[in-house]
Amino acid sequence: MKHNKEKPTTVSVDIGLFLYLQEKVCERKTKTEAYCNLLKKASENFVSPILKNRNQELNINQCHVTITDLSVEWHWHRSTVRSFLETLEEYGQIEIIRLPKSFLITMPVGANGTDNIIGTPDFGFVRGLHEVLSDWIADGVSIPVAGEKGIQLLKTEIACFSEAYKKEHPNDTDGLKQALKSHFESAKQQLLEQMAVATFKKVIRKHYAVKGNEAMTLFYDNDLGCDSEALLEASQILAELLVCGISPSLTHETPQTKAQFENLLESYKALLAQSIGHADHL
Repeated sequence: MKHNKEKPTTVSVDIGLFLYLQEKVCERKTKTEAYCNLLKKASENFVSPILKNRNQELNINQCHVTITDLSVEWHWHRSTVRSFLETLEEYGQIEIIRLPKSFLITMPVGANGTDNIIGTPDFGFVRGLHEVLSDWIADGVSIPVAGEKGIQLLKTEIACFSEAYKKEHPNDTDGLKQALKSHFESAKQQLLEQMAVATFKKVIRKHYAVKGNEAMTLFYDNDLGCDSEALLEASQILAELLVCGISPSLTHETPQTKAQFENLLESYKALLAQSIGHADHL
């Protein structure tokens, strides 16, 4: 059942209210609890204990975490944590810097009662664009329709931002021009990024969603001995082969090893297609 479209509303609240509204149902955290947990971690500049020796400098509203730590704390599967974070990122609720074996997560929220609207799409644009592109990926709408809806969402976003700025700064004409320019560039970047990701998702789901990933499963069980760290390294090699056509890690490997990874690519693509499907239904 589709929900009726409502005009997006922005509400500024203290993080304490979010934490208060959480309802503890069981050890496994709900999505709301996980989101609130990230808010708390970001506001406190939380660093996972295993990462404290890295001396990573944190900015305001930023935390340094690992997928493993979050999966243990939230009682979620690692793939569910990863998909959840990617969905929040698509909605513009978090910004992720991917480091080796860890994530720097920034929550783009206001601080000390101030609004963080300048330069941040905040009037339903990100959410609306995500819905349109999800429909397109699932063949629910055509390219012309999705493109037109994306442009309309962008125009609406800029118009809403302009009205909000005028209410906050009724006599600041010069400031409005600069703010509009900054906000448009930010929204445009979101448009480019989401469309790039959506086209990748659509292509890989179209060609590999029905193919099996047995080769990757056997490789993980037999060749890697169920070693997750080794799987992550192998997956990076496969990603490099997929995106770049070559992987520096294979430069000094034997022809047999190179051939093995080439043969694993199809199964790896099938895994990506399945992962994308799961993320869309999270």
